[in-house]
Amino acid sequence: MAMRSIVRSAASRASRAASRRSAAHPGGAGSARSMHLHLQRPLLPNVASAATTVDVRFKSSLPAPDEDEAGGTLSLPSDEESLAAHEAEPHLDNNTSNNVLDYTSDPLKAGTPSPWAVFDAWGAGEGIVDPLSAEEEDMLSPEKVRIPMDDGEKAGVADESDILESYDKLLKRKSSVHFGYPYNLMYNHEELYEFMKYSINNLGDPFITSNYGVHSRQFECAVIDFFADLWKAEKDSYWGYVTTCGTEGNLHGILLARECHPDGILYSSRETHYSIFKAARYYRMDAKAIPTLPMGEIDYDALASEIAKNRDRPVIINVNIGTTVKGAVDNLDRILRILKNLQIPRERYHIHCDGALFAMMMPFVDWAPEVSFRKPIDSIAVSGHKMLGCPMPCGIALSRKEHVKKVEQRIDYLNSVDTTIMGSRNGQAALYLWYSLRKKGIAGIKRDVAHCLETAQYLRDKITEAGLTCRLNDLSSTVVLERPTDDAFIKRWQLACEEDIAHVVVMPNVTKLKIDKFVEELVECKDKFGRMKPVREDSPLRKLQSSSWGGSYVAPTVGDFKEDR
Repeated sequence: MAMRSIVRSAASRASRAASRRSAAHPGGAGSARSMHLHLQRPLLPNVASAATTVDVRFKSSLPAPDEDEAGGTLSLPSDEESLAAHEAEPHLDNNTSNNVLDYTSDPLKAGTPSPWAVFDAWGAGEGIVDPLSAEEEDMLSPEKVRIPMDDGEKAGVADESDILESYDKLLKRKSSVHFGYPYNLMYNHEELYEFMKYSINNLGDPFITSNYGVHSRQFECAVIDFFADLWKAEKDSYWGYVTTCGTEGNLHGILLARECHPDGILYSSRETHYSIFKAARYYRMDAKAIPTLPMGEIDYDALASEIAKNRDRPVIINVNIGTTVKGAVDNLDRILRILKNLQIPRERYHIHCDGALFAMMMPFVDWAPEVSFRKPIDSIAVSGHKMLGCPMPCGIALSRKEHVKKVEQRIDYLNSVDTTIMGSRNGQAALYLWYSLRKKGIAGIKRDVAHCLETAQYLRDKITEAGLTCRLNDLSSTVVLERPTDDAFIKRWQLACEEDIAHVVVMPNVTKLKIDKFVEELVECKDKFGRMKPVREDSPLRKLQSSSWGGSYVAPTVGDFKEDR
């Protein structure tokens, strides 16, 4: 009877594929609304009527009770008496049952025609979800989620399904008021759920296949090639891989820099992401934290002065393509001009670009400065889950191929080479990134980027009109504001704070409707608890009020030219 499980699963997959095809043609029978309904209909009787004998193989290594040791052809009963018995018996395969509820998806949101609009599987871009009830919160308490050590303890614990139902509601709630961190929460990867049952591991180098056959290297290489084209790397001149996050990409980029220049000094701004200075500690490198301008860019004069003081040692520079808190972009051309003016030869400097969020956005911004391998840079790291959106953290590291040779080691156990930070690598991430890039396309990504930049300006204007200190860097979707004085408000909207300032990172799931609600509550917070005062004379809030940003930190006032005379 286990045979029916496999046939049912195969038919289920065929039905899902057919539903997806028909959903792509709204006028056909499989419209967007009907796709999920099709999945709920029993498929087995149709399959049984189509054929009375089917050659199949069990996924279990043991032969079925009614199959001989050599395998063979088994008959499917033509009547319906076995259906109830089939539902009650244990399944020998790993396929998802049609009766398993999909807690992630909303059937009413499936199959929208726009290739980028479908990326909202669970309403992250819609309204604000109500908080959990006291009973639902209690279901996620440490006592309820504790893992029992024996059967006696297990008898008294909460049911896993009830716990997960509350957890799903919590995530929906938190996602609907997510403002402070650069994660695109609008995505839909339902077509990939079938692959989650596989242990996809891209261990070893992405370009040199190991003996382990369950991998997604073909998709990983396609992702790498896409970013190489995006950042204008010449064919056969680059190497890269899909990382666990932007931090791993930075760790890899700085490792290559140290291997190329073992006695080099690492220069980076004080507002650099912490992973850069973590890399310096890990690799025992000398590092200089260069002061920043009020807007968050590196202080170019201070950088030039420090490099001039250490002319006898190679220069390793981390260029920020969007700082963590203010979204400031270091001027790569100006940094290269400093190196030229100081007569630092190309073989004596190494440039890594930390592009966590904005290296994925800048190529799609009209008239933005170019950051690419056509310039003398050596590596770029970017996060994959931030702008593209992905259910697991991931990223991409790209570098010049000749640098990777310095860290490459042959590993017989893998039948590949070790070139990456991690050994085992999540092959699911490469598949999800590939899928996102294919579905969105260049036009979809550009539309998302335009939404972020325009909506960030809307948020800046709304906060400024409310009489609060607020700034927005050029080329950025990070809106920086004075820190709200109510911690409950900060936690509700999940704002990232640094001393007396906070920021909102506008992503595709941030809408004007949510912004209006946010600003409304922000004004209520100000009226009830007052405004944040600078914690010291040179605090981040003081720098936010600097005229270097241009205009006024509350509301810009532009006078008439004749009156100014």
